Amino acid sequence: MKHKRADHANWPRLLKKRFTMQPYTTPAFTGYACLLFIDEVTAPLWRTYQGHDVCLADNGYTWLQLFPRDTHYAVTTIFDAQGTLTRFYIDVCLRHSIDAQGILWYDDLYLDLDISPDGEITLLDVDELDEALRDGGVSALEYELAWREANSLMTVIEEDMFPLLWTNDMYRDDLLKKMPPQDLP
Repeated sequence: MKHKRADHANWPRLLKKRFTMQPYTTPAFTGYACLLFIDEVTAPLWRTYQGHDVCLADNGYTWLQLFPRDTHYAVTTIFDAQGTLTRFYIDVCLRHSIDAQGILWYDDLYLDLDISPDGEITLLDVDELDEALRDGGVSALEYELAWREANSLMTVIEEDMFPLLWTNDMYRDDLLKKMPPQDLP
C-alpha cells in the first residue's frame, strides 16, 4: 500500500508549489478539499490515454483534491494553466486522515480511475494491485475493498450520479482565494 500526502511534499518533479486545504459541508460534499498550485516543475508530466497525449502537470496547473468523509477514495480534478479542466482522477484508498502537521494523507489501494472531460473512464493499475496482493502489500480484505470501491465508482459515474465530478469549480475558486501568494525570487 502506498502512503501519500495531499501536498505532494515528496514529489521531485515539483520545484515550486503552493498548497491549501479546508473542510467543507455542502449538499454535494462533506469532507476536505485541497488545492495544489503548481508554480514550477522540472518537466511537464504527460500521459497517453486512449491514444491521446494529455498533460497532467506543468507550470500554472492546479490540482483540486476532494476527500469525502467516510469514503474509500479521493477525487483529483486537474486544471491547466488557463483553468480549463484537463482530467479527473480517482484514487481508491483504504483510508484518509490528517497527519500531525495538519496535512491530509491517504493509503492508496493502487486502483485508480482516469476520467476524461467527456466522461470516458479508464481503470488503471490493476497489475499493481494484483502484485501487492501476491507480495503481501495488501491483505485479501483490502484487495476486495479496492475492487468493490472501484466497481461502485464506475457504476455511479457511468449513471451520471457522482456529483463530485461536476460541482468542483466552486471549491477550486474558493481555495484559490485562500492560496498563499507565490514567493518572489
